[in-house]
Amino acid sequence: MSIRFRSSCTEPQARGQEFGQQYAAKIRGSVLCYQALFDRVAGREVDLLALGAQALDAIAAFAPPLHREILGMAEGAGLDARLIGAINARTEILALLGAQLRGECSTVVKIDPFSDAPVTVQTWDWYADFAEQWLVWEIPHADGSHTTTVTEFGIVGKAGVNSRGLGLHFNILHHRHDGQRIGVPVHVAARWLLDTQRDVNQALQLLSAANVSASSSLTLVASADNASTAVSVELHPGGPGLVFPHEDGLLVHTNHFLSSPACQFDTEPAQYPDTLVRYDQLLRRLRGRPGLRAGDILAAMSSHLGSTGAVCCHPDSSLPEAGQYATLASILLDVKNGTLQALRGGPCRHAQLFGAV
Repeated sequence: MSIRFRSSCTEPQARGQEFGQQYAAKIRGSVLCYQALFDRVAGREVDLLALGAQALDAIAAFAPPLHREILGMAEGAGLDARLIGAINARTEILALLGAQLRGECSTVVKIDPFSDAPVTVQTWDWYADFAEQWLVWEIPHADGSHTTTVTEFGIVGKAGVNSRGLGLHFNILHHRHDGQRIGVPVHVAARWLLDTQRDVNQALQLLSAANVSASSSLTLVASADNASTAVSVELHPGGPGLVFPHEDGLLVHTNHFLSSPACQFDTEPAQYPDTLVRYDQLLRRLRGRPGLRAGDILAAMSSHLGSTGAVCCHPDSSLPEAGQYATLASILLDVKNGTLQALRGGPCRHAQLFGAV
């Protein structure tokens, strides 16, 4: 059962303080886990305070309310705000350290242009050490709207949905020009989009203005006026690039670039070509199938091909525990109703519960 928390405060700093007080131990755990990960990648002790200060500057310039929320979170948890800034920039710091992370996450969206009920599912794969370090956070806003996000303790957002008709899935990417500085954290960009935007046009404008230093695909899904649409926004230094669904309304994204010219600078396929295998599997299993349901997508994602092409990822008991990957959650968005389900573990645990055929 995943942890679910609903904030009672709408003012950003008070909301952060409430969250920090509620989950101080978990946030400290996130800081310790990321310090250990960064040190392992760098082969030395990484100065989180210095990197976190740079991240806070970028966050303050891009989304001042989220900067205030982080300050409140740090106060509530009794931590230096720079440490919270650093874990929010975990993707950017890993890029700065030169980490070539194994590909993570597979996203599938199926839309019907004449229906306002898109079907969306993603796996969230990350280090198994973080299996107890995430939650579903429900965030009310002063205007009566709300954001719901699946995220890590201390990080302001990730995949999620808002009550304005927008949803967002999240896949890491790797570009040759990543890691030259600490830019706008992609997790902050995701949360700020969900907090503030109500349609795809606004969201694309916001993401185009995000001066990022590490790459990710943010797949936007919109539902309004008896219609739905989707687009993957491939953020990268100098980006973004856009990827739209196939003619049958299917949009699949794993961990390699699909847009040009970014794909020419993609470092993922050479290091971890399983992203190509996962993408091909999902396309072949799902393309051209009318009436797809969430259970059908979860069934297609229940693939265990070992270290190559496993959409549903489990730790290998024959390998050392440190650095192992796992599917921590399977995330389903209901964009029409502004809600989500975060199912603990991989899709193989849940496909039958959703009526897979």
